[in-house]
Amino acid sequence: MNKKIYLSMCNKKSCSGPVHVVEPGDTLYGIARKHHTRVRVLLDLNPFVDIYNLQPGDEICIPSDQTPGQIGFRPYVVKQNETVGDILKNLSMSFEELARVNKVLSNLTLRPGTILLVPAEKIKS
Repeated sequence: MNKKIYLSMCNKKSCSGPVHVVEPGDTLYGIARKHHTRVRVLLDLNPFVDIYNLQPGDEICIPSDQTPGQIGFRPYVVKQNETVGDILKNLSMSFEELARVNKVLSNLTLRPGTILLVPAEKIKS
């Protein structure tokens, strides 16, 4: 008998939202649309999901709409000659905090006009 066994990679205890059980024909894109989220968010919450081989019964952690302490974001436009260090100092943030929500920082090249997401409370009006 050549039967594959799939184990649940979703940690239900640490999942802040509902758990989606994959059904035949489901795709990660379809699951994201159904739950009003983005594929990238699902991948971040479910790092062990094989997006090319979803199997019925696999469990996918879905983000909660009511996550306690959830922070809203506002855009921040990088100014001419502004460095990441300048931005971190102005916003009183660590690089890790900023990079967590701005994947563009992985290449460390910010051009004027680049829009970054920062917690709304960090922007001084």
